[in-house]
Amino acid sequence: MTGQISLIDYINDRDNITFGGCGQCVCQSCLYRWSGRCPYGGCWDKHRAEIDPYDKAHPDKPPRTGWSYWDKPGEQAHWCRGGTFYPIHYCPKFVKYQGQKVQECLKAMVSVFQDGYISCSLVDTLGCEACYREFEEHIGGD
Repeated sequence: MTGQISLIDYINDRDNITFGGCGQCVCQSCLYRWSGRCPYGGCWDKHRAEIDPYDKAHPDKPPRTGWSYWDKPGEQAHWCRGGTFYPIHYCPKFVKYQGQKVQECLKAMVSVFQDGYISCSLVDTLGCEACYREFEEHIGGD
């Protein structure tokens, strides 16, 4: 896939640590992260904690304690915690983010993404149909 590294490169680079940010992570340039539709909860690290837990990959290292709730179940499985990040360079759902257009809709501003997906703050609370009905009522339509 364009914009990603090979599996061999990932394995060789998996312990490439950064501190204080996840700017090198492929998630930062993914359409699904930017549009709020990531199947992995906004970050591959959630899924990585399930399929390749940090604590299982590093059984000889002591627990990391640099964040709140470090001692809760499942926390040590995450790779990116406590200011230490292991940026991911591969994701099977990755689509390169190319920007979005902000446009005015009936009652709110919406973001239109390259694949046609529209993000609207009213959809989750009101719904498109109710928004349209209220808009028609406001302009005097039937």
